[in-house]
Amino acid sequence: MPDTPQIERATMTHFSGTISRVDGLASFVRCPDCHAGALIFEQTKVSCRRCRAEFPVLKGSAVLLRHDNQVFPPQSFSGHLQTGRGKTFSRLIPSPSVNLSIERSLYAFRKALGKCQQSYVLVVGSGKQRKKLERFFPASEGITLICCDVDLNADIDVFCDAHELPFHEGVFQGVITTAVLQHVLHPERVAQEMLRVLAIGGVIYSEVAFMQQVCEGAYDYTRYSLSGHRLLLKEFREISAGVVAGPGTALVWAVENFVLSFMSGRRIRSVSKAVVRLFLFWIKYFDYFLKDKPAAIDGASCTYFLGTKNANGGTSDQEIVNNYVGEKHLRHV
Repeated sequence: MPDTPQIERATMTHFSGTISRVDGLASFVRCPDCHAGALIFEQTKVSCRRCRAEFPVLKGSAVLLRHDNQVFPPQSFSGHLQTGRGKTFSRLIPSPSVNLSIERSLYAFRKALGKCQQSYVLVVGSGKQRKKLERFFPASEGITLICCDVDLNADIDVFCDAHELPFHEGVFQGVITTAVLQHVLHPERVAQEMLRVLAIGGVIYSEVAFMQQVCEGAYDYTRYSLSGHRLLLKEFREISAGVVAGPGTALVWAVENFVLSFMSGRRIRSVSKAVVRLFLFWIKYFDYFLKDKPAAIDGASCTYFLGTKNANGGTSDQEIVNNYVGEKHLRHV
């Protein structure tokens, strides 16, 4: 994998003041409206020399969203953040899910990055994962995380829409996106954007829901089987793919949502959810026993994909069909 390229266009970018914890972030970004790199960063705004567009700065992070973005217009971002009330109570309730893959996969991800003296990893839809991910990618090893999201309360460096990442081509050695692709309007477009900003030889890690009910309301659109996950990221060459959470987790989600179907009102729904999780959370641990069972893939709650951007292309449709390892064997030809 090549080292981070020298970005000549960075000389066009003026960086005034400190609005990000990532040194030199300005050299990575481009204008969301005209795609030029001629951005001027100030304490309260970012402006483009070429098209004269201006973007706000919120919590020290640039809001780099197209002005014609219908779902997340940049002018809608303000300093009115949620208080996070109820978070203490929710942390006392057991999670309904396990994650069988992330530690193993992220260590493999980091090993691949080890070939670079300095690696930049983009976390798409990062939410509040920064501290957890920093355990896997210490800055002392020359790895810098750049986090982005549209959530006002996320711990990020840049507010942006994954459908149009405001970064230059090939500037990242890694991309991580967990539980995001089911929440975007056009997953194929987001996959192409992640491919575009990743350098040749770069690594991608993705998790996406399969057997799981709606969890983000109006921002919940799509589900993928493992084969569908592979197809979505077919432009990447697969290193490994499999189950994040299996049928045990899927069962807890199903029972929880069955109970919630009878409930209305935020308070009673919250209490009902807590009761189901307190009584049934232990079912998720069956996933550790089922993780290597082919049938568990067909009923997985969530799957993962670890791959690379290869100069010779990704994975063919026939390879995706041949890579199926579940128990529901069927041949049309």
